[in-house]
Amino acid sequence: MIDVLILSGHMTIEHDNAHRSFRLHNQWITTLLEDTGRFTVRVVEDPRGLPASVIDRYDVLIVIFEGRDGYHDMATGFGAETDAAILRFVHDEGKGIVWFHGSAAQEDRWGYPEEYNVMRGAKLSAWETGLRPRPWGEAQLHTAEPRHPITEGINATWTVTGDDILVGVQMYDGAQVLLTTFDDLEAYEKAPVWPMSHYPVDIPEGGIAELPGINTEQPLAWINEYGDGRSFTITIGHDIDTFRRIEFIRMFPRGVEWAATGEVTLTGPDRRGDRRINPWPYYNGEG
Repeated sequence: MIDVLILSGHMTIEHDNAHRSFRLHNQWITTLLEDTGRFTVRVVEDPRGLPASVIDRYDVLIVIFEGRDGYHDMATGFGAETDAAILRFVHDEGKGIVWFHGSAAQEDRWGYPEEYNVMRGAKLSAWETGLRPRPWGEAQLHTAEPRHPITEGINATWTVTGDDILVGVQMYDGAQVLLTTFDDLEAYEKAPVWPMSHYPVDIPEGGIAELPGINTEQPLAWINEYGDGRSFTITIGHDIDTFRRIEFIRMFPRGVEWAATGEVTLTGPDRRGDRRINPWPYYNGEG
């Protein structure tokens, strides 16, 4: 069994309201992982100040933590003790970390250590890399080539609807991209309103046509080795619609498994024969 600890809580209203809650993310992730029969999952709703004596009991951490109430607020991080414990957990102990959805966005001015970007293999910043949500709607995703075992057998092209598609990511050397989307200028020009007032976006003087990465393939999921350990980042997953995509159902548990162990053994749910009646997420302990 792989022991998973979700570091959660302190989210923006986008992910902490009466209709969409980070607790639902925790629940969906727990259900998806434990249904494979490969993981046991525990959740901490306030990881600030969490000591190494707790963190070290696990094989992989999943971060669902923003440290702020509003998108324009200054975020508060885990604290120096927890930062040091997490970095040592991955780099020295050879364990894993998963950055889920908006938790991967960390402005330097918030006080997070730069070493988190190094561990993640990427920087996500509205003010430094042009991080932004694409106009809302259906997005076409592309599984990157060459394939990694995490994405083996997943459709080359697939879609998600109503997700927050974050683009404007600065990749670091050595990270391997697993999933992308084409960030086309036309989508912005046709959007009724963009950007939304609640989300900070630094628009260049020349307008949206000069946004970093516009009209290029932008990474949505990637992996990176850090010391003896591993990091897996996936920025989609805003709503249950994405969790119900068979590609996500296959890819996410594999990414967590790889982060924890460096290997991928999960093949995806088998829905043939009597297994066709299994409810979401379809594994039923047969990963």
